[in-house]
Amino acid sequence: MEIKDIEYIKAILDHGSITKAAEALYITQPSLSTYIKNMQQRLGFDVFIQHGKKFELTYLGEEFLKYGLQILRIKEDFYDRLQNIQDNQYGRLKIAIPLLRSSYLVPVLLPIFKEIYPNVDILLNESSSANFPSLVENGDVDLALMNRSDSYDHLQTEKIKSEEILLALPTKHTLCPKAIRDDRHEFPVLDLRDLKEEVFILHQPDQFSRQVADTIFTKHDFHPDKILATRNIETATNLVANNQGVCFINNSHTKHLITDKLSFFSLKIPFYVDLIVAYRKNRQLPSYAKSFIDICKDTI
Repeated sequence: MEIKDIEYIKAILDHGSITKAAEALYITQPSLSTYIKNMQQRLGFDVFIQHGKKFELTYLGEEFLKYGLQILRIKEDFYDRLQNIQDNQYGRLKIAIPLLRSSYLVPVLLPIFKEIYPNVDILLNESSSANFPSLVENGDVDLALMNRSDSYDHLQTEKIKSEEILLALPTKHTLCPKAIRDDRHEFPVLDLRDLKEEVFILHQPDQFSRQVADTIFTKHDFHPDKILATRNIETATNLVANNQGVCFINNSHTKHLITDKLSFFSLKIPFYVDLIVAYRKNRQLPSYAKSFIDICKDTI
């Protein structure tokens, strides 16, 4: 078994094809195909079963990868330790961050970080936070910036801040002038019960933000009659701006949505979620990763 064997097998599974895996590994498709063929001969068993262009692991392939991932984690721990010993002058930091947050946080956080660590490369993974725990555990990312969920208890987490969940309505909605203002809330307050006839534009059931919405409904003893599901917060807010319904949104996002077609409101029973940085439990992070977390705490 060689480290490259594990990395190449993992790349094929992650990308779904030899061609895409080769692109990600910066080698040619024929070179990768030849490597896999020679590797299986060297190992003495088939790692993959190929169905057309699709690759699936054999039973022995699954066992090989299971132990191989443990080896990659040990390798990762060694390089973390090495970086700490060598004063962290050079390195690579892999960060997972949802696409919308990335659009307004990365341009602020990155210059501060690069001023301190000019020789540390940043690799961004801008995707759904539902995938972040597995990305962290498999070593695909070092840090993940996301909202806290009970399902993340097996990761090491550090709180960045608490964020209020707000309602977004079209600015010209008839309920907007009826919202109540008081000194306890940054935004005017609406009662969910007044939105009984509205279409609620929510995320899909497997997304954390949808679980938050369901919790909010339970706390308010409210059951929406009409739901439209999307995976994209920008799709949701654009639909709201075009009078197609209402949605929930983090307070942090509201400051970065450039539109005069949306109005934001606090809930009668306020609801907050924690923004966290997560990393693999018991991992000794290099100091530049710890510094990035501190920058998040100081800046966001």
